Amino acid sequence: MALIVEDDPKLGRIFSAALSQVGFEVTWDEDGTRYKKILETATPSVIFLDAHLPFASGAEILDEIRADERWQDIPVVLVTADIALSKSLAKKADISLLKPVSVARIQEIGYAILSELSKE
Repeated sequence: MALIVEDDPKLGRIFSAALSQVGFEVTWDEDGTRYKKILETATPSVIFLDAHLPFASGAEILDEIRADERWQDIPVVLVTADIALSKSLAKKADISLLKPVSVARIQEIGYAILSELSKE
């Protein structure tokens, strides 16, 4: 399962469609208010996390994920249009993507995650 935390409806649909085509079941938190509840009930294989959300910052969410031993090993792809923020959070996120992001790049990451999972 891929968890998408993205408040832009257009981008959320793009991420969802791209990852579904790769073979992921997708769960989408549209504003950053449901990610904890989702993580409490399911462990995603990857999290695509927008850095700027209306009710929480991506940096805070990333810190929470990394601080919880249940979730700290989940790959997190940070997505932002803010170059400075991308650089400052690059060490915490597994991958940092600058918007706009191509469908091909999203799918490339999805395939890489699935490939790693198949080796386990």
